[in-house]
Amino acid sequence: MPHNIDGLDHTLIGVSDLEQARTTYEKLGFTLTPRGSHIGWGTANYCIMLENDYIELLGIVDPSKESNGLDKQLDDRGEGMLGFALSSNNPEKTHASLTEAGLEPSKLLDLSRKLELPEGDVIPEFKLIRIPAEGMAKNSLFLCHHKTPELIRRAEWEQHANGASYIRSIVILVNDPKVLVDYYKRLCGSLNVTVTDATVSIRIGRLNMIFVAETDLDLLFPGLFIPADMPEFPHIISMTIGVDKLEDTKRYLEAASIPLQEVSNGSLRIQPKDTCGVLMEFVQG
Repeated sequence: MPHNIDGLDHTLIGVSDLEQARTTYEKLGFTLTPRGSHIGWGTANYCIMLENDYIELLGIVDPSKESNGLDKQLDDRGEGMLGFALSSNNPEKTHASLTEAGLEPSKLLDLSRKLELPEGDVIPEFKLIRIPAEGMAKNSLFLCHHKTPELIRRAEWEQHANGASYIRSIVILVNDPKVLVDYYKRLCGSLNVTVTDATVSIRIGRLNMIFVAETDLDLLFPGLFIPADMPEFPHIISMTIGVDKLEDTKRYLEAASIPLQEVSNGSLRIQPKDTCGVLMEFVQG
């Protein structure tokens, strides 16, 4: 990949009640890390660690402190996917390369958070680069480098009762996917951008980032109901997760009384009302 981008680092889901979201995702069969809190801010998170990427549930736990805009996003758009981070193996080189390509990266940003472990708190540290990505809401796509990866991963956190293994695709609703082609060729390389009549897909490591117009959404999600109060575009609508054995995933979810839709392409679909605002599909990995 160009710009020292490895693939997906993590997705970010904004939730109105962090502890309730933890309960919801545990019922879905995910193992969650201990709670983390962002130093100096009023936000906290739980993470779902997969093989090489992860899902972050982000909520406000102290409304008197800065939430980095999460309060407004929840008020305006409700729960759901706020964005996602791509992984950089060398943030300094990534920043220089993005700058040279005219992609207008932010300065390198340092971020740390407190992770509340039973044996005592630790402080994972990161470097971030924000980019004004086309076809995405402001600050919803960024680059992340982990300075202390050993603090956020443990073998037991990567084992999930639903068999989740990795994040396979993310779908973003936009007005016109075709206008994004040139930008994502510059960001991700021409060979990683595929254009069809209905979609523009960008391959980033194991992830497919798929842009689609609402008029063509039924091609990806046959029979999907689009509510009248759908947030304005661009809007990240879904996340597909690869699993070890789809049969075992189905068995677990049915036993947990999770409402499931079996789709003609073989995937298992869970509606946003049962996942804190994300249309979630499980597919054979």
